[in-house]
Amino acid sequence: MLDNQKTGVGYYVARLTESLQAAHADELELTGYYFNFLNRRGDKVPAGSRLKFHKIWLVPGKLLAVCRRLGFQPWLELFVRPRADVVFFTNYVSLPQLRRRKTALAIYDLSFLDAPEFAQERNLKYLKRFCPPSIRSADVIITISEFTRSRLEYHFPDLKADIVVTLIPPAEEAIPKTELSQTLLDKGVKDGSYLLYVGTIEPRKNLEKLVEAYGLLDQSLRDKFALVLAGGKGWKDEGILTAVAKGQAKGQKIILTGYVSDAEKDALYQHAACFVLPSHYEGFGMPVLEAMRQGAPTALSDIPVFHEVAGTASVYFDKDDAADMAQKLASVLEDESLRKSLSEKGEARLKVFSWQENAAKVYQALE
Repeated sequence: MLDNQKTGVGYYVARLTESLQAAHADELELTGYYFNFLNRRGDKVPAGSRLKFHKIWLVPGKLLAVCRRLGFQPWLELFVRPRADVVFFTNYVSLPQLRRRKTALAIYDLSFLDAPEFAQERNLKYLKRFCPPSIRSADVIITISEFTRSRLEYHFPDLKADIVVTLIPPAEEAIPKTELSQTLLDKGVKDGSYLLYVGTIEPRKNLEKLVEAYGLLDQSLRDKFALVLAGGKGWKDEGILTAVAKGQAKGQKIILTGYVSDAEKDALYQHAACFVLPSHYEGFGMPVLEAMRQGAPTALSDIPVFHEVAGTASVYFDKDDAADMAQKLASVLEDESLRKSLSEKGEARLKVFSWQENAAKVYQALE
């Protein structure tokens, strides 16, 4: 939540906790704890936050990581002594407690059980060891889609915890259209002339297949539309980077932007001809709604959770079939009226999602 370069979990935690405070400031006190050993990193608390934060400054955060690598979890009270009714662990794994308090746990997906081949080896080992017991011991599990709820019920049929589903809305209303940054322009990104992917560069996102599909587009379309892959470096990305390099060597306009700021991301959505997310597996798909919020038409892999997110406001393709992916992308790029229709449907779809509703659900569960 406090990282300068947030990814999906960080955005979700920030928005949920701020929404809880906005809706229930008189009934609910939220206090966050974060590692800042001996104040070496300076304060990273977001300006204007309505939350209270306490630094864990006497114990290094690396101690927690070392314990987990050694195969055990330290007590929560080694780091903090919360005077709390409920302890909310926001990232898959809880800590044991000397004094048992009610526990809420956020679970975003179960890809480490459903699709372990896409996980980073160290992270996979960590999640398989510590996430299942955390799930079984939780009093409330907060998740982000009915799909993930169904996977929790499948893998943990004797689960006793209440499961609260909080579909993820975009952060705010669409902002006024902004210009592409000079950094993006210098990398070859041009207004309205690109297919856009936003997310970490990692195998679960199926980017090798997307690069293959882009190469199958007619030359006239590739001359007009670049493929922009916007996101930070992930894991097991060697195959993706090799596919990109091969495409570039053939003269294909494939652009890797690296991590982009929030402002740059908004501008990329606003100026894209189409946003594409070809994932093998997702817990939700927050970039889909971010794209819709900025008016971008969307094309998505035909997986259940994306239908839950986008409904009829998107074009869907077979994630394992590059030819089908290319055909569906071409249909969007070639048809301006289809792009306009998808944008309008996306704008209507956004009204299904509400942070206020999510805050109400979570507050009721905490009560």
